[in-house]
Amino acid sequence: MGRIKVVHVYKSFNVYNGLIEILNILAHNMDHTKYELGICVYEYNENDFGKKFQELGGKIYNLNIPSRVYNKHQEFLSLYRFFKEEKPDIVQTHVLKANLYGTIAARLARVPVVIATEMTLKDIASSKFSRLRDRLIQPFVSVIVNKCDRFVVTSNFIQKEWSGSIKKNRFEVVYPPFNLEKYDSAIRTPQSGFRTIGKRIGFVGRLSEEKSVSTLLNAVVTVKKMHPDMELKIVGTGPMEGLLKKQCEVLKIAKNVKFEGYRANSFESLKEMDIFVLPSRTEGCPIVILEAMAMGLPVIATNVGGNPELVINNETGFLIPYDDAEKMAEKILLLIADKEFARHLGQNGRRRAFAEFHPSSFTHKLQDLYNQIYREKMSES
Repeated sequence: MGRIKVVHVYKSFNVYNGLIEILNILAHNMDHTKYELGICVYEYNENDFGKKFQELGGKIYNLNIPSRVYNKHQEFLSLYRFFKEEKPDIVQTHVLKANLYGTIAARLARVPVVIATEMTLKDIASSKFSRLRDRLIQPFVSVIVNKCDRFVVTSNFIQKEWSGSIKKNRFEVVYPPFNLEKYDSAIRTPQSGFRTIGKRIGFVGRLSEEKSVSTLLNAVVTVKKMHPDMELKIVGTGPMEGLLKKQCEVLKIAKNVKFEGYRANSFESLKEMDIFVLPSRTEGCPIVILEAMAMGLPVIATNVGGNPELVINNETGFLIPYDDAEKMAEKILLLIADKEFARHLGQNGRRRAFAEFHPSSFTHKLQDLYNQIYREKMSES
């Protein structure tokens, strides 16, 4: 038997995001003697991360269809023709529309194994129009996903969101990995400058409403009263950035808060922090928590979404109620005061990250899933 041909389906390979990073991690760790890995996209203009994916053994199939409302029939027909021509053994689709069009096209093209994937929450789109569009599409996606061989989700919380409309035996929870290559690069780079150990608080993420960074800023007011030399590092950009900077001025904490903007390697920022805080209103399975734990940081996160599946309360960090600046400040102050306990939590988190969320663990689980379903299908035919 030759290599099993696996083709992932996504909208574009032009914008670097969490999924593209995961596909590169998969290409880096996959057994290419057993699997042929590809990604089929509607759009791809040659770029560095695309070249890297190909250097790691992956192949990019570009259907060259610009994203337009009137192109939807073309997207479907092109996928169908592609599957008929390339004859993949396994097709894995990603996110709402690719799950819908890709799954139907793969089934009609008689692809042996079809897997749908969802990494985000149902109501997480950035605009009201997009959220309305998604809510209209989701019932159709549910019908189609029930025809798939598996529905891969990245947390139990996401599974619960879909559990009312998807058959139970379709689900497979596969947690995403952290990027070991970026981790290795960061720890090899010397730290810049000296700061007071224990008082460097950090956040990494998009500066958007659902991340609730304003709650963290309110907590900083309390922490600053006890520790005037504390520092909050905010890494990321987004629509709330201007408002958050104004809030810092109003709260008189601007000198303690540094907005660092976007950084390609978040580990470079995390290594300059002592405590990581994720104050979000909602989360699916935030990889940044895994990154913080891998760097040995104690994590303070809200008890929402998939966060409790990553952070073990009082063992690797703290889970706190959403929008509770007082409780957030209390936990930050506790960790600043008890450096040994903070170190203990961080070490526990690091061990958990490398044991449970290592890239090799992720790849092995996915390969085992591919192998299991493919063999079942071949035995039936």
